[in-house]
Amino acid sequence: MRTVDRDHYDGLLRLAYLVLDDGDAPLTHARRIAARAARVRRGGYPAMRARLVAILLSDPPAGRFRLRRLLIEPASAPSAPVRAALLELSPRERLVFLLRRDGLTAPEVAAELGVHVEMDFREVDRVVAVVDARTGLDEAAQRAEIEAFEPDLVRLRPPPATRPAWRAAVAAALVVPVVVAGFVVARPGEGPGVPGAVDPRAWRATGTPTIDQWPAQGGLRDDARLLRRAAGAWRDHHRHPPLGRVVVLYAGTVDGASLVVLRDSPGPQDTPSVAQYFERRLSRGVESVRKLGTGDGQLIMLGMTWRYLVPPWLRDVRAAVPSGRSADWRPVVVRDGLSDRLPWHWFTRRCQNYVVFQMTFRPAGGGSPRTVTQLASHDPHAAAPRVRFGDPPERVQRFRWAALHAVACQAAATLSESGDLTLGHLWSGELPDGGGRATLLTVDVAAPWAVPGTSILISDGGRALSERGGTNSHTISSAATVAAAVWWRSPRRWHLVAAAGPDITRLETVGELGSHEKAPDRPGGTPLLVVPGPRTNGTPTERARLPVVHVVAYETDGDRTIISPS
Repeated sequence: MRTVDRDHYDGLLRLAYLVLDDGDAPLTHARRIAARAARVRRGGYPAMRARLVAILLSDPPAGRFRLRRLLIEPASAPSAPVRAALLELSPRERLVFLLRRDGLTAPEVAAELGVHVEMDFREVDRVVAVVDARTGLDEAAQRAEIEAFEPDLVRLRPPPATRPAWRAAVAAALVVPVVVAGFVVARPGEGPGVPGAVDPRAWRATGTPTIDQWPAQGGLRDDARLLRRAAGAWRDHHRHPPLGRVVVLYAGTVDGASLVVLRDSPGPQDTPSVAQYFERRLSRGVESVRKLGTGDGQLIMLGMTWRYLVPPWLRDVRAAVPSGRSADWRPVVVRDGLSDRLPWHWFTRRCQNYVVFQMTFRPAGGGSPRTVTQLASHDPHAAAPRVRFGDPPERVQRFRWAALHAVACQAAATLSESGDLTLGHLWSGELPDGGGRATLLTVDVAAPWAVPGTSILISDGGRALSERGGTNSHTISSAATVAAAVWWRSPRRWHLVAAAGPDITRLETVGELGSHEKAPDRPGGTPLLVVPGPRTNGTPTERARLPVVHVVAYETDGDRTIISPS
């Protein structure tokens, strides 16, 4: 009989288990896969690990261990930071991270996975950065947690809270009868009830359809067993279970995997969450849950498939990369609610891994069609904000694309946690000291509570010319009374730049810059206030030493608001 090196086997088991963690019977499957990988005779641990990767990516876990799962796989213990972060990723992303922390470089991870799936070293770096951000741990601490993890101990010694006393007492005497009864009461493939579905005609009965009118789409929407498994898995989710009734949005086959997209019904005072349940070769389970910023129907990114789910009332879908100098719209084909794959290289860190979408909404009862703009990432956990514009009187399209470029690629907004956006135009003109033409852009984020807006100076092409400044948008009721202020640095000195809407009669500075004020040059015009500040000195800390100053905006009715440029 051939023996297996225990350290090698433990490492393989740990790797397989953490990839399959929230799937069906993960310990049973991980043991089977680790044992198969450990049989490799030549090449040592690297060859065994390569075999493990091949099995995970190409050989689906078998579903014939229900009895063993009931007997030896009780509820898992609370997760440490790295394990908790991995559970938020797809199984393939977990494998990427674990190989990186197993000593492989990013190109080596890409090469090892690239034999089986499309993989780029930049994707490896992205996954590692996500886990780094979610754990707050350095590489050494992450590796220490992984190496200390023992699947057998976690699964066989659950915390007492996960097993009520009555269940422990019954299990001690009646394990076999309970198991047998379990097979009688709940046949394989059945669980909680099938999720609800919306009438396919509901969205046509309203001029403003929302996610509440989104009907089920996809070729598997009538597969009751699949839908039961998906709904049951989400209800059993230990971090983000649904609130209220569960409704199916999509059920179909995507890139060889069965996918069910569900939403919950939290009530009118809250926004719904969307869960994505996959049954794929690697495992099955809920791979992402995201709370929507609004109840409006919107594009939903599907796992790491580079595809999107599109509500039936949005047509003529097109997409563009926000880093371009101008909008190069490419049509996106949508079939039964599912879009074609987008090229993976469209998503870049420079633009926060976001792409711009435009769609056309035509009200079912007639009326003028309108364009819907949305920013969407390739990360199913990230926000997908809709964008509305407060356009300038001329050069509308040029302003809109410059504003989108600034938001996605120039840090005018942080998109991954953003609500819907309103991008406004306050002023365009020439900056002092030969600074060229600029636009003062305002960025407001929709939220259940009043959130201060931000502002930024951008070029005609959307390049950021300043850091973020402040606005008064969270304290006003009309767009005509918006005011904003930023610090802008010319080659020679800092300047305070402030502008406001037509219902602001005067802008005035108070603080260490002294008193300066400016009214509109003409009735109904935009007041612009530019005040010279200290000279630049080229040091990294000079911004922290800028004068303390506020701008007071006086409205036509006598009210006033205060804005800070920093």
